Amino acid sequence: MARLWTLLLMLAAPVFAQQVVVQKDFIDLRTGPGRGYPVVQVALKQDSLQLLKQRTAWIKVQYRQQQLWLAASELEYLYPAGTEQSVATLWQAEQGQRRWQLGLAGGDFAGTSYYQLSGSYLFSDVVALELSAGQGSGQQASSQQYLLQLSISPWPHWQVSPYIALGGGVLLTRPRTVLVQTAERSSPLATMELGVNYPLTRRVQANLRYRRALVSTDRDVNEETNTWLIGLRLAF
Repeated sequence: MARLWTLLLMLAAPVFAQQVVVQKDFIDLRTGPGRGYPVVQVALKQDSLQLLKQRTAWIKVQYRQQQLWLAASELEYLYPAGTEQSVATLWQAEQGQRRWQLGLAGGDFAGTSYYQLSGSYLFSDVVALELSAGQGSGQQASSQQYLLQLSISPWPHWQVSPYIALGGGVLLTRPRTVLVQTAERSSPLATMELGVNYPLTRRVQANLRYRRALVSTDRDVNEETNTWLIGLRLAF
């Protein structure tokens, strides 16, 4: 599991170091990623910048031997050398081609440690379908969950974007016993999930999610479980 986290973080690194040309009268460059940082340089039209990395709505750049920050909204006026489209336009087109996401998360399921691997397909910025497999481990039992969920993100362009997901799947439970061999139990379940996504780079977002599941059992009363997860999603 640790190797999977390492691989995801390595893939998450955005490919920057891109040389661009300013196509606006001037662009303010600040000492840090925010309006509260002072403007110490102004890049003029036809000046060259090198894009280094992104932090939410701010871009770190190399300008005349200095590393400074500009607002991501200014990408509309930055053009890669030899092209007729801005960086913002090129990135939007690239993002539109990324319909698949790979996710890895860890947290708590019904009081036990839980890890989940997921794959998602984005029909649009608003609607996505996710298939996930999770493994839980506790002192009394180990469990596995296989889920298919449809999620709706009403405000996908918000900095912190909430979503709701509905779905279902199966819960496999294997009690930990020493003296008696206990059979594995298979139970269908229905899920409702609430979460928020937060973009870290153009390709990677962090997410926090809470899942409520209704587990169908052989008894008259069904069980309810809670799952808390924090993780990363990588678009490709």
